[in-house]
Order: sequence, then C-alpha cells, then structure tokens
Amino acid sequence: MNKNAAKATIRLPKNRTPVPPGEILVEEYMLPYGITQQEMATYLKISRKHLIDIIHARRPMSLEIAQRLAKFFQTSIDFWVQGQVAYDIWHAVHHPSKELKEIKPFKLHLN
Repeated sequence: MNKNAAKATIRLPKNRTPVPPGEILVEEYMLPYGITQQEMATYLKISRKHLIDIIHARRPMSLEIAQRLAKFFQTSIDFWVQGQVAYDIWHAVHHPSKELKEIKPFKLHLN
C-alpha cells in the first residue's frame, strides 16, 4: 500500500482554525440576506437552539443539515460538509486525544 494513497485532499490552514460552517452560514448567507436565526431554524426545520449550537461550533453540522442548507441556498452539499470536515480534522490534529497519543504506528512489511 502506498503511504500517500490515503492522504486527504482537504487543505487546512497551518496557523489558524478553519472557519466553521456555522460562521460561514451567518456571515455569507444569513446576514447578507437578512435572515434571522429563528427564520433560518424554521426553514431548516430544526430548533433555534440547534441552529445556534451549529453557528457557535458547539455542535457539528450533520450531513442532513448540510443537505437542507444546500437545497435551501442552492449550493452543493460538499460545500457545507467539507467545511465541517476541515474544521473537525484541524481540531483532531491540533488536539489529539490521550488514547491517540498512546497508539504506536504499525510497521508495514512490504515485499
């Protein structure tokens, strides 16, 4: 197996956290179009608290919510999902768990 074959293609910033998709939702969509939190929650058929948790990155954006946003704003699901994945990967890399730190890499013996 090629070591590079499984590398991710998502580009991550080196010196800062990626912008969470909830912040993109507010700054690029809700504010410019004058959509309130309550209106957006109603459009997405979720509670206002759920929306606020996504906006403040206290809750990840699920595939279902990404799909609803894509349909509502006529964007791609990928746009929203990749933002969440980049945010999650950055945090996983910069804040590894104790268990992850204890894992020793498996030595591959290739012929």
